[in-house]
Amino acid sequence: MTPLYAFELSGEHPTLPLSEAQALLEICSDRYEVRHIWERCLVVEASNLNLATLKSRLGMTHRVIQVLALAKADLDSVAEAAKDISIPQLRYRMRAKRLGNSTLPSNQVEQKVGAIFWGRGYRADLNDPEVDLRAIITKDQVVLGQEMIAADRRGFRSRRPHLKPFFHPGTMGAKLARALVNLSQVPAGDWLLDPLSGTGGFLVEAGLMNIKGIGLDVQEEIVRGAKANLQGLNCQLMVGDAMNIPLRDESVEGAVSDAPYGRSALVKAGSRDELVGRCLEEVYRVLISGRKMVFVDDRPIEHLIEDSGFDVLELHKERVHRSLTRHIFVCKK
Repeated sequence: MTPLYAFELSGEHPTLPLSEAQALLEICSDRYEVRHIWERCLVVEASNLNLATLKSRLGMTHRVIQVLALAKADLDSVAEAAKDISIPQLRYRMRAKRLGNSTLPSNQVEQKVGAIFWGRGYRADLNDPEVDLRAIITKDQVVLGQEMIAADRRGFRSRRPHLKPFFHPGTMGAKLARALVNLSQVPAGDWLLDPLSGTGGFLVEAGLMNIKGIGLDVQEEIVRGAKANLQGLNCQLMVGDAMNIPLRDESVEGAVSDAPYGRSALVKAGSRDELVGRCLEEVYRVLISGRKMVFVDDRPIEHLIEDSGFDVLELHKERVHRSLTRHIFVCKK
């Protein structure tokens, strides 16, 4: 029987966490089928899910649990479901998390399930458990299961842009950068291009996932700074023009980039549209057919993307502040 897994999604963005989770399932499983999509919870049937690879790449997923039971969001239903769950005779810890508009108190779920397991002869250990049980509580359903992997949230905090060796204002946060790299679906060992690499945020996240990076920036001082951020990672940085990328046709497996905003966009181009349009044409040229590009701009630039030859598969928006909304395009050649 193909196992069920539940992805406990971040609430930081309304659409990106779900899309990232499904992109990772494409990379990390032989086959998957969506069974349920509830607020901040994705339940899938997945064959040969590579949990080690998945753990190394999680961005906007907090945890992945193997589903042991599903119940309606009331204590009686949860109790009945818990009675039928079998786990090895190991010390366990029970934790519950409410998501979205759920109203069932998490502490009551923890107490109810814990009491049932205790009565069945299992022994709780909050400090040194051998197995972590988890309940994901949504508005209408409760998912009971065993926690398999969790995201490295401390790592994201330690890689906040202002804590890196080289910082430039307006740099994207590490967690969002990782999610966008994952949306490109580039597997470990393949090449990811950022033709407008700046401080190297996308390339840092790619390198930490064992993806080989190629970065290009027109400003020599920016490239020097980015090299400090990328020290120890498998990445090639070049001073160069995104409108004339020095790579052969169909030589990279994916691309992720964030267009420069403001005055910096006019360093080599007469207008932002010229810079972005010619950059997109070059990315299309060097990207292998059938592979994906993720491109970010502060404007709705579907026309430029489509004129360059790409198909737009997804569009996500992120409001940064009153005068800046990021438009995130997931595209395919």
